[in-house]
Amino acid sequence: MANEPVIKYGAMQGKSRARFGKWLLSRAHIVIAVSKSNKREIIKNACVSINKIKLIYNAIPDSKNLQNIAKKNIVLTVGEINKETFKRKGLDRFIAVAKRMPNVQFIHIGKWTNNKGIPCETMIRYVKKISSPNIQYLGYVNTEVLRQYYLESKVYLQLSRHEAFGISVVEAMSYNCTPIVTNSYALPEIVKLNGIVVKSLTDIIHNIKSVLLLESNIISYAFISKYSVRKRRDSFKKII
Repeated sequence: MANEPVIKYGAMQGKSRARFGKWLLSRAHIVIAVSKSNKREIIKNACVSINKIKLIYNAIPDSKNLQNIAKKNIVLTVGEINKETFKRKGLDRFIAVAKRMPNVQFIHIGKWTNNKGIPCETMIRYVKKISSPNIQYLGYVNTEVLRQYYLESKVYLQLSRHEAFGISVVEAMSYNCTPIVTNSYALPEIVKLNGIVVKSLTDIIHNIKSVLLLESNIISYAFISKYSVRKRRDSFKKII
């Protein structure tokens, strides 16, 4: 239910889309919000009664929170690359940070598509052209390869301008990868005290350097369990 005119993003962009969205939600008995931030957006942008909204966080599979894996000085981010996601997911910011830290390895994992989600290399060619040599773009990888990068990376960087939840952030935390996130929508809510919320380029660089100096960072399994498949399933059972 986002409406972000600066980056031209959201289901509530445009009068006809907004009208349809409000009409659709007005006929729902229950509306599921995936974060408190998302809930506020639904109330504000879709005019849905607070009594109609149920908060059920998105979920990730159990990672078993493996704590004894040696971490490397890698800064990781995960997400699809296309014209629409470039600014929304903060890839432009990721590139700017990497340019200021040439001796640090930055890695991006995610599909290269057009705005309809169809595989396309137009945007990735542009992205690579403006990126520094210390960024590696791996494209789509299977679950096991992604898991390995989560395990090995010290920093997970999510510099989005909008996030209703942030599933990759939670996945990264489940492998003790320290999240550094922008103060945007659901991101501070999702990481709480287990990550670092940043407001400027200087702030981002300072905190990356600080995290890279640490040998490890153990994130509470009790905290991660609030995003478990079991908890989400049980929440849905209560409202069905």
